[in-house]
Amino acid sequence: MDSQTLSNVENLCDALYNAADENQRASAQQQLMRMQSSLDFIPQCQYILDHSSNPYAKLLASNSLTQLITSHWNNFTLPQRIELRNYILNLLALKGSQLEDFVITSLVLLLCRITKLGWFDESVLRDLLDEASKFLSVGVDHYILGLRILNQLVDEVNIPSNGRTLPQHRKTAVSFRDLNLLRIFKISLEALKNISVGYMGTMEVSKEILLGENALKLSLKCLSYDFIGTNPDESSEDVGTIQIPTSWREMVLDPSTLKLFFDFYKSTEPPRSSLAMQNIILLSSIRRSIFPRDSDRATYLQSLMDFLRDILSTQQGLQHQENYHEFCRQLGRLKANYQLNELVRVEGYLDWVESVTNFTLKSFQQWQWSLNSIHYLLALWGRLISAVPYVRSDIGAKNHTQRLQECVQLVMQCYVQSMIDCVETVLMSEGTIDDPLDDEGSLKEQMDRLPTIGRFDYASLATFILNIFDPIMRQYEEAVQHAGTQQYTPTMIQRFNLLEGKLTWLVYICSSLVSGYSWSETSSNDGEEAIDASLCSRMFQLAQGIDFRLSSTGGQGKCSPRLELAIAYFFQIFRRMYMWENHSMGVTTLTTILMTGALPKRTEYGGGSYGKQKIFQSFFENMGLGNSAAVTNIIVTKIGNNLKYWTHNNDIISNSLQLFTDMAVCYSSSKVLLNLDTIGFLIQNHSEEHFPFLAVPSNMRNRTAFQSTLARLIFSCSDDMEALFETFMAPFYGVLSQLAVANPFRMENVRRAVIGVARDLRGVVASTTNKRTYAMVFEALYPTHFPVFVRAIEEWSDSPEVSTSILKFLNEFAYNRAQRLVFEQSSPNGILLFKETSKIVCSYGNVLVNSQAFRSATANTLSAGDPYKIAYKGASLCMNVLTTALSGGYVNFGVFKLYGDKSLDNALEIVLKISLSIPLTDVLSYPKLAKAYYTFFEIIFRNHLSIVLLMDSSVFAQIMTAIHEGLQSIDAPLSAQCAIAIDHLATFMFQKGAKSTPEALSLKAHIQNNPNLLSSLISTLFNILLFDNASSQTANQWACTRPILSLLLADESAFNQYKEHIVAGQSKENAARLTECFDKLLADIQRNLDNSNRDRFTQRLTVFRVSARQFLTF
Repeated sequence: MDSQTLSNVENLCDALYNAADENQRASAQQQLMRMQSSLDFIPQCQYILDHSSNPYAKLLASNSLTQLITSHWNNFTLPQRIELRNYILNLLALKGSQLEDFVITSLVLLLCRITKLGWFDESVLRDLLDEASKFLSVGVDHYILGLRILNQLVDEVNIPSNGRTLPQHRKTAVSFRDLNLLRIFKISLEALKNISVGYMGTMEVSKEILLGENALKLSLKCLSYDFIGTNPDESSEDVGTIQIPTSWREMVLDPSTLKLFFDFYKSTEPPRSSLAMQNIILLSSIRRSIFPRDSDRATYLQSLMDFLRDILSTQQGLQHQENYHEFCRQLGRLKANYQLNELVRVEGYLDWVESVTNFTLKSFQQWQWSLNSIHYLLALWGRLISAVPYVRSDIGAKNHTQRLQECVQLVMQCYVQSMIDCVETVLMSEGTIDDPLDDEGSLKEQMDRLPTIGRFDYASLATFILNIFDPIMRQYEEAVQHAGTQQYTPTMIQRFNLLEGKLTWLVYICSSLVSGYSWSETSSNDGEEAIDASLCSRMFQLAQGIDFRLSSTGGQGKCSPRLELAIAYFFQIFRRMYMWENHSMGVTTLTTILMTGALPKRTEYGGGSYGKQKIFQSFFENMGLGNSAAVTNIIVTKIGNNLKYWTHNNDIISNSLQLFTDMAVCYSSSKVLLNLDTIGFLIQNHSEEHFPFLAVPSNMRNRTAFQSTLARLIFSCSDDMEALFETFMAPFYGVLSQLAVANPFRMENVRRAVIGVARDLRGVVASTTNKRTYAMVFEALYPTHFPVFVRAIEEWSDSPEVSTSILKFLNEFAYNRAQRLVFEQSSPNGILLFKETSKIVCSYGNVLVNSQAFRSATANTLSAGDPYKIAYKGASLCMNVLTTALSGGYVNFGVFKLYGDKSLDNALEIVLKISLSIPLTDVLSYPKLAKAYYTFFEIIFRNHLSIVLLMDSSVFAQIMTAIHEGLQSIDAPLSAQCAIAIDHLATFMFQKGAKSTPEALSLKAHIQNNPNLLSSLISTLFNILLFDNASSQTANQWACTRPILSLLLADESAFNQYKEHIVAGQSKENAARLTECFDKLLADIQRNLDNSNRDRFTQRLTVFRVSARQFLTF
C-alpha cells in the first residue's frame, strides 16, 4: 500500500461513517469489506495503523484484522500469531494515549481475541496478564489502558464466540480461571486501594473517575465470571449464587475487601458508586460453602447488614437513580442468599427490618422515583414472608415474627394506597408524568410478587382493600347515574378518569391476590376462599355495572380501556383459580344467594377431594352470584359485549377472544358454555350484523380466532353435534349462496364478503381435529360452495386481500393435521379435494404469473410498492397450498396419470412456473417466500422427483443452483431442507441411476451438461461441516451431513477430487493428519443407504469435524 491508496481508503472510511447519502455509504462499505476477505490484506491493515491519522481508517484496519484472525486462525503459523500480538501490544504502548477511544476498544479486542484463540498454542500467548501489568507501572494513562485490556480479556474469555465449540470454550475458560482470574481480581482491588489512599498522586478529576470506573468494572467482571459453566442469562438482572473457587476464600472473606467497596460507594458518585454497589451485590451472593465455619458466614452477614442499615439510616447516595436501583437490587438479593433464620440472629435485625420498612414505604409513596425498582422490594418482602413457617419463634430477636407481620401490613397497605393515589397525580400532571399502568413489564413484575406478600395476613389486607374499594365503587355508580345519557363535560370526564383509574389498580391488585390461592391440603383449612369470594364478588359487581352501562347506552357509555383490560385480567385469574383448570372435582351446582357485604367468617373443611369440593362450593356461596354456570354466563356476556361495542380497540378485542378461547379449550368448561343462552345466541348470530368488529380490516386475525373458538365449542359437544353445527353454519351458507348469484361480482361489498367468509371458514376448519369433525365441514362446503372460491380468485386475483384470504383458507382446508383427512376406502373425497385445490391454484397462478405486477416484480422494474405484498406473497401462498396438498398423504397421485386427469400436472406446472420466474436474489431476500420456495422443492424432490428429472437441463440447472444457494443459507431450517432435497437426488442416482428408465437417462444427460454439479455439492457440504460456524448447531449439522454419504456413493470420483484438493492445500504435517482423518471417516462404511449405515457415517462425520478443525487451514 502506498500513500495514494491510503488516502483513498481514508476517503472511503469518511464516507462510510460520515456521509449523509445512504447509497454513498453502501458503496463505501462494499469496497472496504474487501479488506476482511483475504489474508493478503494483513500488511495493508498494519500499514494503515502505522501511517494513517484518520481514526476511522484505523478502526477499519483493526476490525478487519479481528475478522481475519477469527475466520482464518488455523492459517496463521505460531510465529505469525506471536508477531501480530506483539505488534498490537507495541502499538498500544507507544500510541495508545493518542488514539481515539473506539480505536483503542477495537485494538484491545483484537489483542484479547488472539490470546483466547491461541491459549493452548504457546505459553507466550497466555502471558497477556503479565504484559498488561507492565502498563500499570508507567503512568495514569497507561494504567487505565492496562485495566481496559484486562476488562476486555475477562469478557472475551468468559463469553462463547462463534467458530468454537462449547467444550473448547469451557476448556479455555477454566484454564484462564485457574491461572489468571484471581490475579486480575487482586489487580482491580489494588487499583481501588491506590485510588482510595491517594497512592496514584495528584491527577485530573476526569482521569481519576475513569480509573475508578475501569477498576470497578474489572472487579465486577471477575466476580460475575462463569466459574462453573452454567451459561447464565446475560439479559436477566437476577443474580444467582456466585460459585467462586476455594482459592479465592482468603481474598473474598478478608473484611477489608467488603470495606473497600463500602467506602467506595460512600465516597463517590455514579457511575462509580453504582458499580461499587453491583460488586457488593455479587459479594453478598457468594456460595455458602466458601465459608469455613458458620460463624464466619454470620460475621460476613453482620458486616453486610451493618452497611445496609447505615445506608438506610443516612440515605447516603440514594438521591441518585442508579444508586437507588442497585440498592433495591441488593435488598432483594440479601434474602435470596441468606435464610431468614440467619437474618434474625444478626445483631440489629429488628432495626434493619424497621429501616427497610420505612424505606419501602417511602419508595411506594415516591413511586415516580422508584417505579422500576419496586418489584425488587416486593421480592424481598415475599422471600421474607415465605420463610416465616420455617423459622422458630424462639430464635433470634424477640417477637421478630410479630414485628415482621406488622411491617408486612404497613408495606401492603402503603402499596395499595400509593398506587391508588398515583392516579390523581398522573392526571394532574397533564402528561408530564408517565402512568405506571402504561408500563406493562413493571406492572406484571409487581403483580407476580403480590400474592405471597398479600396473603401473609390476608384477612386484614382484604378488609383494608374493601374499605377503599366500596366507597370508590359507590362514587363510580353515582357518577354513572348522574351522567346518564347527557353529553359529558370536562369535569365529568376528569372525574370518570380518576375513579376508573383507581378501580383499575384495585382490580389488578385484587386479581393478583386471588391468584395466590393454593389448592394444597395444608392451606385448605385456612378459609381463604371465603376472602377470595368477597374480593371476586366486588370484581364481578364492577364488571356487571360496566357491562350494563355499555349495553344500555348502545356502546356510548364506555369505561376506560385500561379498566376493561384489568377486568379481562381478573377473568383470566378467576378462570384459572376457581373454574375448571387444575382441580380434581366436578362443577357443583349451587343455589343462588344474596351477596354479602362484609367478609365471610372462617370455615373448616376436611382434606381430600371432598374437602376441595366443599371449598369450591363455599366459594360460590360466599360470592352470592349463583352457581358456576351463572358466573360463567356473566363472563361470557361481558366477552360478547366487548366484542360488540369495542369494535376498534384491538387490545380489548384480542384479550376478550383469548379469554373466550381459553374457556373453550377445557372439556368440562365447554360443556358448561354450551348450556348457556349467551353461547346459543353467539352460535346463531356470529355475523358482522351482530358483531361489527368482524367488519374492521385490522381485526381479521381476531375474526378467524372468533369463529375458530365457536367451532371448537360445537365440536366438543357429544350430543346432537350435527344439528348444532348446521345452525352455526347457516350464516355462512347465506353469504356463500348470495356470492354464488352475485352479478356483477366486481363490487366492493362482494370483495369484503369473500374476504370475511374465507377468514371465517379458515377458523372453522382450523378447529377440526379429527376425522368426524373434518368430514362435517367438508360435506358442508363441497361441492355446493367451492365454485364460489374459484370464481372469487379469478375475479379478484388483483386484490391481495382476497387472494390471501382464500389461499390461506385453502391451505388450512387441505392440511392433514392430526390425520383428520382420512376418508373411507371407497370415498373419492381425497382426490376431489385435490382437484378443487388444483383448480384454485391454477386459476390464481395463471393470472398471477401473467400479471403486470408479477412481471415487474420479477424483472425488478416495479415502480412503487412492496414486491412481496404485491406479487410474492401470493406466490408463496400458492407454493404452500400445493406443498400441503402434496404432503397430506390422502391422495394416490398415480390415479391422475392412469386416468388422464391433468389436475396434478397443471398444478405442478403453474407453481413451478411461478417459482422459477422469481429471481433467486428475491427468494432469499424474503424469509417467508424462501421458506415456501424450498419447502415446495423439498416435497417435489421427495415424492415427485421424476418431474424435475424430466425437465430441460437448463431448468434443472436453475433448480439445483437455487438449492445449492439455499444450502449455504444462515437459516438453519432452510439449509436443512435443501440438504434433504439433495439427499433425495443422490439417493435416486445411487439406487436407480444405472437403469435405463427415462428419469435415469435424463439425469445422466443433466450431469453431462453440468459435470461439476455433484463435486460442487460435496465441496459445499464439507465446507459447511468443516468451516461454517453455523454448523455448530447440532440439528442443522446433522441435516447438512446427511446427504454426504449418498453423494459419496453416487459419485466417488467427486468425493476423491474434493479430498485431494483440500489435502493439497495443507502443510505436509497437516496433510498427513487430514488424510488419516479421511481414512477413519470411511473405515467400515458399507456401500448402502440403510439407516444404520447412515447413522454410523453421520457419527463419524462429527468426529471427523472435531478432529480436523483443530489443525485445518483454509
